[in-house]
Amino acid sequence: MKYDKKIAPIIFYVFGIINSFGLFLYSYTQVDLNLTLSRISVWQTIQKAFQSIGYFHRPVSLVLFLGILFLLFFWYGLTLYFISKKKLGATHIWIMIFCMTGILIFAYPAFSYDLFNHMFTAKTVLLYQKNPYEVTPLQFTGFESWLTFMHWTHVVSIYSPLWIVMTLVPYLFGFGYFLWILWNFKLLIAAFYALTCYSILNILQREDDSLALSGMAMFAFNPLVIIESLVSAHNDSVMMGCAVFALYLFTRQRTVLSFFTLSVSIAMKLISVFLIPIYLFGKVRWLPLVLMATGTFGFLLFTKREVMPWYFLWTLPFIALYPRKKWLIALTFGISLGLLLRYAPYLYYGHWNDPVPLIKLWVTGVPIAASGVLALIERKRY
Repeated sequence: MKYDKKIAPIIFYVFGIINSFGLFLYSYTQVDLNLTLSRISVWQTIQKAFQSIGYFHRPVSLVLFLGILFLLFFWYGLTLYFISKKKLGATHIWIMIFCMTGILIFAYPAFSYDLFNHMFTAKTVLLYQKNPYEVTPLQFTGFESWLTFMHWTHVVSIYSPLWIVMTLVPYLFGFGYFLWILWNFKLLIAAFYALTCYSILNILQREDDSLALSGMAMFAFNPLVIIESLVSAHNDSVMMGCAVFALYLFTRQRTVLSFFTLSVSIAMKLISVFLIPIYLFGKVRWLPLVLMATGTFGFLLFTKREVMPWYFLWTLPFIALYPRKKWLIALTFGISLGLLLRYAPYLYYGHWNDPVPLIKLWVTGVPIAASGVLALIERKRY
């Protein structure tokens, strides 16, 4: 089907806004039952109605989640197709990035409690004036209301000093209001999501404008990136924003500033240390992707950690630097879908016990295996 250049942007915007609002609304079905977001009675009534879907009508919640995922992946594929046919320009992409970000900054971090730990670490430093590496959140039992909905309250902070320092700013400008603090943290992380998009665009722009747009869209509108960066707001986005910006600076022969920026990324999270060899071997085309993929697999292998969906954020920006590799696009679709489906059994059962682990294995493995087969077929064709 041929789409006119005026119709394609409309379809792109309509689906993008619908998906963003759908995800925004769905996120509030997952608000912790012990968390009251506002004292306003009308809002409390609305909150309880959304929570009722997420906690007491779990089959409905699962259907909504799967429906949103389907629309997100459909829109993702359609966007990449439109760009490949030159139906969308840079202005369209940037407008959608900022619209989507503006909506999802206000979404509840539905699929992770990590953001609350970041917020509390800043609160420990600024309000309680304690060292977060020496005290646990549980030590504030009796007068700290956030403990009713936080997870991992029995351990000291595991975050880097630089990240903790950075979190002090959004906490300060929250002026003690929980929602303001929450939205400030999400704004901070969204800014690095935008920085990653900017960096990918500029790295690829020297080759071809259409290629650059495809690469940026391949990252920016990936459903896993949207959910883990803009909804759940993992600080991995900050690390990768610095790392990809460092790579952009390196391609512009600004080696010293590039290495400093990468050092900032490493100081956020150590995993980006795997990118250091790019300064030893120069501009080897596939090197950043190979290094980060190796680092990610090595991390999972040696730590024996459970695979978390946001770990794919470590590699996705570098995959986006090869938007013409159809086999990579196929693999990206499968991995992203498989990892996001890991949330599905929890949304249905409400716990992580049996049979959830087995279901997670299947819903993750099948899409990845299928995309792997498609990727192999695509590679053989070319």
